[in-house]
Amino acid sequence: MNFVKYAETDFEDYYALVSNMEVMKQITERTLPEDEAKTQFQSMLDYNLGYSCGYYRISGEDGVGMAYAKLIPDESDPSRAEMGYMVLPEYWGQGHGTSIAARLILKAQAAGIGVLYAVIDPSNAASRQILNRQNFVSTWVGDVDGLPGEILELNLQVRR
Repeated sequence: MNFVKYAETDFEDYYALVSNMEVMKQITERTLPEDEAKTQFQSMLDYNLGYSCGYYRISGEDGVGMAYAKLIPDESDPSRAEMGYMVLPEYWGQGHGTSIAARLILKAQAAGIGVLYAVIDPSNAASRQILNRQNFVSTWVGDVDGLPGEILELNLQVRR
């Protein structure tokens, strides 16, 4: 699995994810129209230029895009960072989510991040299982921007 920061030529791979309702139903409960996706993608590219962490295109050994990942430190507390990922449905159930989570944990440790967290839909059993296997613990359940949300955290200082 290849982890590379998104480049301008990767929009179609990103759009394949955010325009897929199966992918987005437990993230935003809606797909992104192309113009909104282009705006978000440009913001991701801009962020990637200035930081060691960022937004990643994930491809298989064949180079075909299969997933997205992010590792974004909090602006107010850079010792904390949010991780997230999306995987195309044809790659579900093959261990890619677990591999992506493990890679993001290693990247966070290398960046000196103390606490890593993920926001999931509380009904997303697959994401919860992946995070629980990595020793994340649920710390909060409630409304996140009008949608059901749950925060799971991993204290990286304990893992070292």
